[in-house]
Amino acid sequence: MISSLAFIFLVFVHFSNAQQCSTPQTLYNCYISYLGKYGVVPDDGYLPRSEFLLTQMTTHGLPVICKDFDELTSCLGAAATYCVSFNVFYSYASGSVILTLYFYKKFHLSRRDPQREALAYLQNHAFFEFACGNGKDLFMNNIDCLQRSFEQVPLTNRMQQCGQSSLVVSDNSCPATLEVTDCVRQQIVQACGASAGAAACGAATNIERRLDFLDAACLTEMDARCSVCQLQILTSVILLLIHRIIFS
Repeated sequence: MISSLAFIFLVFVHFSNAQQCSTPQTLYNCYISYLGKYGVVPDDGYLPRSEFLLTQMTTHGLPVICKDFDELTSCLGAAATYCVSFNVFYSYASGSVILTLYFYKKFHLSRRDPQREALAYLQNHAFFEFACGNGKDLFMNNIDCLQRSFEQVPLTNRMQQCGQSSLVVSDNSCPATLEVTDCVRQQIVQACGASAGAAACGAATNIERRLDFLDAACLTEMDARCSVCQLQILTSVILLLIHRIIFS
């Protein structure tokens, strides 16, 4: 169900411009408590493979997930500002070998990819940070269509399809990323309507924010473009009310 809303795309890059996290252990401790709510256990000092969490989350609806996520946020406290980052997740996703349970109860030893894992955790966190925070009403009002849309093509897969293939800073980073979030918004507007498009736009923007490779001005522009969607919704409602008053 809902976990597919926050699946991952693959970009292998180590971010160097993140602010210093002084309490990385806080993130680990809080995440272990959070993961325990979904029956996921720690892996000898490392975070468990992200797909275990995503699989378990499929059995829960957004209200339950948001309740658990709110508790995670409270646990993190000030650490949520700088410690929720690619670098910190990477440090707790670097276990060399994992034991994977496949279908038919067969076990297989495989080597985990810490970059993929760190991105998965970070993007999942960024998604629910918005969906359970500033964007909660938008998501709850459109959850059925959003869920169907993201089950067909997960959000970060859409971002990749819309052109996001690198997170390396360049002169074109902002314009290119704005095109990505606009593209995602337009896809969901076509599938589910303007309100859902605003939700997808906000979630994609928060993922970009947490990936921490864009400057503040670019992120502000992204927020403004998502807000335009909401303004259009309000305008449509007002026009509809005026129409009803005039012709009733």
